[in-house]
Amino acid sequence: MKKNLVYFILYLVLLTELLVVITERDEYEDTQTIIRQKLLKNLVTVLKSPIIMAIPQKKSDYNVGETNSNGFTVVMTPLGLASDEEKKGVEFFISIAPGASKPSGWPDDILNLKNGTSDFWIEKNSEGNGIFHGSFSNVGEYEFIARCEVARQYPSYLEGTPLMDSLKVEVPDLKSVSSKPESFSISAKRQGGKVAKGIEVY
Repeated sequence: MKKNLVYFILYLVLLTELLVVITERDEYEDTQTIIRQKLLKNLVTVLKSPIIMAIPQKKSDYNVGETNSNGFTVVMTPLGLASDEEKKGVEFFISIAPGASKPSGWPDDILNLKNGTSDFWIEKNSEGNGIFHGSFSNVGEYEFIARCEVARQYPSYLEGTPLMDSLKVEVPDLKSVSSKPESFSISAKRQGGKVAKGIEVY
């Protein structure tokens, strides 16, 4: 009788542990389902949305003729990229603002990643940010307009997964998107002087 009771208790213990394992598994699967649904929703929203380009440094000063100067840099950060592939593929464009002065050494066309000069060029870092470099030989107030564009791409890390299949159903056609133009300016002057209406004053 006692032996049967021991077996019965062991049976109950094993049954309880099995129920705990099943419950934990179901809770884990439910959690994973929720995570997948939220990830899918976020990716769909991003792929269907335009991108935004942020330029934190809207106004900069530049000292013309400073011997130790390494030029200036203006960082352009695209917001809303959906994948590493988009970070690699995003393009940047900078033009002279209408009516603004064109600095010496500026390319004939809109400045991009491929047509930089020794005075002005754009590079891109691993995070997909554009970095505008340059130097001025003449004093003045220079105004620019920048934008970025990218061909939407699915994240490659989802390739071969059910989530990728769902994503392609939700967003079957990928398009190129462009940010709204963002303006920024650079005031070029000689150290010790100031610029007033494009004329250097001491």
